[in-house]
Amino acid sequence: MKRLNQSGSHIIGIALFVLALGVVGFAGYKVTQAHHQSADSSSTTTSKTTPSVPASIKTSADLNQAGTVLDGSSAQLNSGLDDSSLNTDLDSML
Repeated sequence: MKRLNQSGSHIIGIALFVLALGVVGFAGYKVTQAHHQSADSSSTTTSKTTPSVPASIKTSADLNQAGTVLDGSSAQLNSGLDDSSLNTDLDSML
């Protein structure tokens, strides 16, 4: 039986492995870029609707502006809370 020369055949396997690794890496890169773009767009829309806090408070107007921002943030936080699940968890612990 004639024996075929198989020297160099491992290069094909290595090339296929590198190709598969590149495809998986590219797909992961595209997914992370899409995730970062969606997170950036959502953070820019919320920052446009809320007033900004002054970098340093030097006057009473700056203090009033900071207080207004904090009051608005507190109201948003309180409206988003669901205390029924907290009450259920606390009752189950007792």
